[in-house]
This record gives sequence, structure tokens and C-alpha cells, in this order.
Amino acid sequence: MNWLSTFLKYICNLDKYALFTVKKQGKNGIWTTVSLIDEHGSFRGEARFETREEAERYLKDYKNKIKREQEVKVFEEQVEKKAKPSKKRS
Repeated sequence: MNWLSTFLKYICNLDKYALFTVKKQGKNGIWTTVSLIDEHGSFRGEARFETREEAERYLKDYKNKIKREQEVKVFEEQVEKKAKPSKKRS
């Protein structure tokens, strides 16, 4: 394979992508993902973002909201794309 076909295969068929997760360290030393709370105070799932900048911004807001000092960091996670289900033809 030449470099062009390798590059095209890479950009057309990525099987992994990065997500940035805001996590806190518990008393037992285990890191867990913090909750994503929107500007209205509503729970929106886990604090996972597509860019590091978004995650860092939320981390700053989260640290301002929490009442006690905690170890909180942004982690980069590699996530595999799920295979698309094949369509059956009749």
C-alpha cells in the first residue's frame, strides 16, 4: 500500500476516536466520571466532550461549583466506533 491509499483508508474508515472525560478521584483512589449539569441545574449525563477545550472549560466550572476540595482532571479516552448493522436484502 502506498501512503495515499493508507491515508485515505485512515480518514474514510476511522475505527476509533477520542473523547475527553472529566473525572474525580474518590476516597478509594478510583477515578469516576462526574455528572454533566447544564446552566439550569439539570442533569445531562456524564461529563464527556469531543474537544479538550470543552472539557477544560467544564472542569473549571465544576471546580467552582463543588463545595469541598477534590482531585478532578480531564482524561482522554479512545472509543471504538460501533459497526453499522448490515442491511438484509430480500
